[in-house]
Amino acid sequence: MPSPVARASSARRARVLAGVQYCPWLRAFPSIALGATLALASACTTDKHSATSGSAAQPQVPRTAALTPETTPSDEDHTEASAPAGDSAQAIAPGADADAAAASAEAATPDDDADDEGAEPATLELPRRVLILGDSLAATGFGALLEKKLDAHPDINCFRKAKSATGLARPDFYDWMAEGKRQVEARDPHLVVVIMGGNDGQDLTNKSGKGKRVHWKTDEWDDAYAERMAEFLDEIAGEDRQVLWLGLPRMGLGSFEKKLTLIRSVQEKAVNDKLGARGEYLDTTEITSDTNGSLLKTADVGKKKNQSLRADDGIHFTMAGSQYFADRVYPEVVRVLGVTDASDSE
Repeated sequence: MPSPVARASSARRARVLAGVQYCPWLRAFPSIALGATLALASACTTDKHSATSGSAAQPQVPRTAALTPETTPSDEDHTEASAPAGDSAQAIAPGADADAAAASAEAATPDDDADDEGAEPATLELPRRVLILGDSLAATGFGALLEKKLDAHPDINCFRKAKSATGLARPDFYDWMAEGKRQVEARDPHLVVVIMGGNDGQDLTNKSGKGKRVHWKTDEWDDAYAERMAEFLDEIAGEDRQVLWLGLPRMGLGSFEKKLTLIRSVQEKAVNDKLGARGEYLDTTEITSDTNGSLLKTADVGKKKNQSLRADDGIHFTMAGSQYFADRVYPEVVRVLGVTDASDSE
């Protein structure tokens, strides 16, 4: 008498042979039908890992239908992965009937209208490229230290372009519109980090420096500066680039801080309105203020205690202050990039 395993195997062969009768293209081509029948029948061997008591093995989606790092980002990759639908149908697990096979083959082919729920997340292109743009804060200690910290990360390449005493107010002195565009075209960054505006509390000129100015402390200035911000963001963000705009840190001079309060508010609104989810404005006044809301003058930096953070002008950072500021901005850049902080794994 045949064993229970042999009887189960014979039953599976019978179901496969019966399923061929319901496939029109196999009936139309007998030679193909015979080959397909023999191939499927020979595959119906006992599998101790998939066999279950009183039930047939469940259909499995082929591995090629799943998203992998090589097949995730583009529509073209999806098209190439889903083209051999016939091959996917042949990968159905033994024991599945013709209807289950057809349903599984259909499921293996990506549907443009289907929900992406359950799909593996698209992998990031590595290394991530970061471009730092800015005025003297980016040109001196803070910018150099932030660039060094980011460049030390195994998944980040960082570049920096900065010039002291510049901003968006005076393109006749330094044209950040043109320079920003030139830099993103040369570096093609995934993320642009910007810190500037400390020199913008003045009349706005055009590129030639001639013609009518928009005067500081007028109602027209706010709107004109917002338009200039939007234009600059257009140049550096492009179609799909992220921007992290660092709000200006708190300053020690009362009159200067009053200027910056207006500039910060216009910058923050412009980033949010223009870029939406692709832009983020990082308010840095909290990390540069003491518990009373005044300028933070000293702090522990690394292993050194009670270090002076600001130069005598109350504006620029000392080297210790640059390190303090870079240490707090660095994790925010890493977060926006979506990579793991390298220091977490040490």
